[in-house]
Amino acid sequence: MGKVIAHQVCLKNNMDVVRAIDGTIAEDEIRTLTLDMVVDTGARAVGLLESLIQPLGLPQVRHVSVNLAEGSQRLVPMYGQLKIEIIDTFGNTREGVFHCLGKPEKAPCILGQIVLEDMDFVVDCPNQRLIPNPEAPAGSMLYEDF
Repeated sequence: MGKVIAHQVCLKNNMDVVRAIDGTIAEDEIRTLTLDMVVDTGARAVGLLESLIQPLGLPQVRHVSVNLAEGSQRLVPMYGQLKIEIIDTFGNTREGVFHCLGKPEKAPCILGQIVLEDMDFVVDCPNQRLIPNPEAPAGSMLYEDF
């Protein structure tokens, strides 16, 4: 599989989003960044550079141990309440709230499998793009046993 990029991913401090909803802050005060991110189906979580996490004002919630692709293990900080919005190929906004891992400078910012599952995206490998689940193109489909 070649490199798949999710374009114009909108990242917001979700605590700011909640404050804007309850009127504590104005909507234009929500700390927001928009950037392209690498889609990594081999990663679980969201990975952001520390230099991007700071302006978003995300609080560190704990440290977690991660296994790196080259086989080593590292303890990294996890930050909380990041709202992610991605516009799908049909023009619909898919969103979710996640924790993210702090990454060193020059590392790629990544969207891992948890985000893809939550937003019901799949990777179209031949065309190197992120697409909505073909079984539910109009929105997320949940698979539950009721």
